[in-house]
Amino acid sequence: FGVPAPIWGSQPHLGVPALTGVALGSFTVLSWPRVAVVTFGGSVTVNCSRSSCPGDNATLTIATSLPATPGPGGLLWQSFRLRNVSRWRPGAVTCSGRCGDTRATASTALIVYQLPQKVALDPVPAVAVGDSRNLTCHVLEVAPVANLTVTLRRGTETLRTQRFGDSDGSASVAVSHLLTATRGDHGQDVTCHAELSLRPHGPLFARAAAPVRLSVFALPDPPLLLAPLLEVATSANATCHIAGAFPVGDIRVTAALDREPLNVTSVATGDTVTARAELPPLPPGQHELSCTAQVATVAKSATRPLRVYRFPELALELSPAPAVASREVTVACGVGDTRDIPELQIRDGDGRVLAQGRRARLWLTVVATSRDNGRQFRCRASLEVGDSVVTKEAEARLEVLYPPEFPPSGCPRARSWLRGSRQFLSCLATGNPSPTVLCARHGATVATTEPLVATKSRAGSYECKATNALGTRSRRVTVRVEYEPTLSESGCPERQVWVEGQRWHLECHSDGDPAPRTRCDRRGDAGHGDAHGDNHGGTQDGGIQNGGTHGHTQDGGTDGGTKGGTRDTQNGGSQDGGTQYGDSQDGSTYGDTQDDDTGHGDTRDGGTHGDTQDGVTRGGGTQNGSYGDTQDGSTQGDTGHGVTPSVVTRGGDTRGDTRGDTRGGGPQGPGGRVVTRADGGLYVCRASNRHGVAERSVLVTVEYPPSLPERGCPERRRWLQGAPGELSCRASGNPRPRVTCARIGPDRRQRDYGDDRDDYRDYRDDYRDYRDDYNDYRDDYRDYRDDYRDYRDGYGDYRDGYGDYRDGYGDYRDDSRDYRDMENGSHVTANVTRGHAGVYECRASNEHGWASKNVSVAVEYPPSAVTVRVEPSRSVASGRDTTVHCRARGRPRPRLSWALPPAPNLRWARDNRSVAIVGATAANGGRYTCTATNRHGR
Repeated sequence: FGVPAPIWGSQPHLGVPALTGVALGSFTVLSWPRVAVVTFGGSVTVNCSRSSCPGDNATLTIATSLPATPGPGGLLWQSFRLRNVSRWRPGAVTCSGRCGDTRATASTALIVYQLPQKVALDPVPAVAVGDSRNLTCHVLEVAPVANLTVTLRRGTETLRTQRFGDSDGSASVAVSHLLTATRGDHGQDVTCHAELSLRPHGPLFARAAAPVRLSVFALPDPPLLLAPLLEVATSANATCHIAGAFPVGDIRVTAALDREPLNVTSVATGDTVTARAELPPLPPGQHELSCTAQVATVAKSATRPLRVYRFPELALELSPAPAVASREVTVACGVGDTRDIPELQIRDGDGRVLAQGRRARLWLTVVATSRDNGRQFRCRASLEVGDSVVTKEAEARLEVLYPPEFPPSGCPRARSWLRGSRQFLSCLATGNPSPTVLCARHGATVATTEPLVATKSRAGSYECKATNALGTRSRRVTVRVEYEPTLSESGCPERQVWVEGQRWHLECHSDGDPAPRTRCDRRGDAGHGDAHGDNHGGTQDGGIQNGGTHGHTQDGGTDGGTKGGTRDTQNGGSQDGGTQYGDSQDGSTYGDTQDDDTGHGDTRDGGTHGDTQDGVTRGGGTQNGSYGDTQDGSTQGDTGHGVTPSVVTRGGDTRGDTRGDTRGGGPQGPGGRVVTRADGGLYVCRASNRHGVAERSVLVTVEYPPSLPERGCPERRRWLQGAPGELSCRASGNPRPRVTCARIGPDRRQRDYGDDRDDYRDYRDDYRDYRDDYNDYRDDYRDYRDDYRDYRDGYGDYRDGYGDYRDGYGDYRDDSRDYRDMENGSHVTANVTRGHAGVYECRASNEHGWASKNVSVAVEYPPSAVTVRVEPSRSVASGRDTTVHCRARGRPRPRLSWALPPAPNLRWARDNRSVAIVGATAANGGRYTCTATNRHGR
């Protein structure tokens, strides 16, 4: 407990909120502190203070039953020291003041306390699980008891808290709690905490007793003692089990034999203690064995008799030893001299009983064979000892001499080796004595213990001989060397060319042992092909070209063999055999085909079609013979109609008669099936047997004649006068077609059409169209001429229009000569004139055929040569009818509009080509303006 410091101040006015007093009129007296706390026999100071008094005629005194001595003071205050407070209830201390005839008082209460002399816990002896013990705490000589609180705890758990009533003077108290022990209480500390609280007037004092640790134990059952039967001159272990013990680390186990202590080793597992004691060799007879377990103040014991017996030696003999195959062997089992005859048994190694009887000696006769070599025999003797039976065993192994033998697993007649692995010709023979084995081929001895690389040359027949002292045995061994599949260029060319419409098949020969199974499948689709087929109609950048899957190019498509590749698949380019073309909008010119034309890689590889060069099979030819022939003795299947081309596969020939079978890949047969462009692409041929898989990629290119689809070569084009113009015509075909375009004109006559009447008629019809156009121009000229005669003031406009017509005709004549010799399907004109209008023939050809198409080119231009004329004349009499005409040139045909004086008597002709004035008036006079517009201008 702590001791509080004195509580008083040298300046009374500082403690005004705590001062108490009685005021008489305006004169007051205060005392401080209000409640004073003091230890029994100690001292305390009380301050008395007053208010001011007129004339300073005032006094301060103190009234108390305790001795009081004045201390420091001032004009308005005085302190008093109360010494040796030795009364438990001294009463209040009163401060009195007088000012003239006025008197005032104030009081301070006193609390006298005493700290406990001691706080202590009673000791707690060890307690068994389930038993109860009182936990008692003593607090000696403390006051005031009403302010005391005592708390009992077990660990951090509060068991009991007690407070007390008021009493005079100091007193001693005790607090108890009845505890029922559990295993969880073991090792827990019991504590006692006492608090003396003088608050709010004084401090809080606390004191604790020294903790007491709980010891809990359990030993519910006596030990379980296990003692073996003990043979004379032998040692053994006795075992003592103590179950449910707690705590296992505090269990002490002792053992004794005939009251002599034994060495004990204990092991705890959970709540079980197992003790083992070593028993020394003992003389025959009865002995006493005991085991005692002790924990805390409890001990429990177990006692058991120990019997020591005598058992004679057991013997097992085989004769003769060793034995010769096909002769008798005697098995004898017996014991030495003994008063008690045991039960004897002769058993084999599997535990089967061969002979038995209660006698001192037992015999068995067997005929030895080679299988008996190493056979095990056992002799078992059983002896009754009291209520128990003890046994002894002896064993012996039979050795049999026999000539060499070749077991099936030790020297198989047929072997299969994997080429490239390291193998040796092992041939194990049995025999006793162990035989010597030699193998030979064609009279030459070969190694049977050193591994060598397996090659085809090691395949064949070997003769192996095993020899020992009893004879010789021989065996013929056949070795077969197997190897993984292979696919070579000679048997499976990696590039093959087919022709659309003809019959072809994909041929792939494989080699391997066992005969491989070969299968050819297309690799992925057009978006996942490999980048083979450089200029061979294969796949480039993810697309199958020239016979690949239609319409599967991605983000621009691919064209094998082109410079730039096509650029016009994103916006709906057409797909014709894998070739894609650009779009046109509002009649705009199609793209140039010189660098971006359809690419069909050149697949000639320096040879002619129908031959094989650089590993590429063309025209149906094969490297090992024409299609339809048999090779290596194998035949081809019938032709089917699958979605993939026919595939012919052959297995390897190991011994001249092995063939691989075909799985998948389409129909088979010498004639194949009709080839389409969809058959082109990359194929993967896989040959497999149990030793591995071989793969080979085969690129199939399908060639086909040209075609001129509408998207790549539109029949109608529109150009703009004065702007660049391009005539392009893209063709599909493989090999890439050569495209030429020429204008159909008189100078060509029938140079290219003599053999084609229909084409000539087309040319004739186009010529007639041009003639009709010329007649239109001629009629226009006549109109201009009549206008000139009737309206001289419009002659200048007519003359200018005629000059434009004359210039356009000259451009037409010059450009027709330029287009006459245009080739490669594309021509660019820097400045288009009206003379470029006409019909052109575009022709595509390759070695498989040709195709042609007529292309009509129309040249558009903005309005020009706008003229206005009045009939009958510009001077119109009032009330007369007249008509104002407007004429303009342009393509497409211009739309006409008028700016004129408004009047109600106007009548408009169709297409606004004229305005009729019915009954002219003064309102119709003025300027008449005609405006011509089309999409190219006004």
